[in-house]
Amino acid sequence: MAKAMVRTDNMSGTTLGKDLVSLRYSADIENGNVLAVGDYEGTHREVRAATAPGASTPLTRLALVASEEVMKRQSKDGLGDFINEAGSIIRGYKFTPGDIFSVTKEALAAGSATPAVGLTACIQSSTKMTLAAVAVGTTIGVVTQIENEWIVIEVR
Repeated sequence: MAKAMVRTDNMSGTTLGKDLVSLRYSADIENGNVLAVGDYEGTHREVRAATAPGASTPLTRLALVASEEVMKRQSKDGLGDFINEAGSIIRGYKFTPGDIFSVTKEALAAGSATPAVGLTACIQSSTKMTLAAVAVGTTIGVVTQIENEWIVIEVR
């Protein structure tokens, strides 16, 4: 089964270091998922603990998982095989209004609406986004385009 993939089309974290965050999560997680950003780990100055977000987690405490796809095992042969392993340090992009990113359908929660322009991308109580006509949980943004397998979302 293919894993979710992400593109950081126009995320402020690509040029502004303050919008990047290093996270550690206790379970395997795919790129294109969303985590809640916690406090710094112990004496670490850069790595923050991450948890699954809740429906009321504010957008300012959320980050898009988008690590570089470095394959440690030769048996994996494509971006759709990459996963951030439990306990590893993960790259996260903080959401800023106007940011644009794209994900594949594997980044969506089960029961999410069929991807279409105008739907709202939101987070309930899962690391996977939900697409809906009416926002439920914390709103991340709006679907602005569908490009082949990519769902393009603008942060609002």
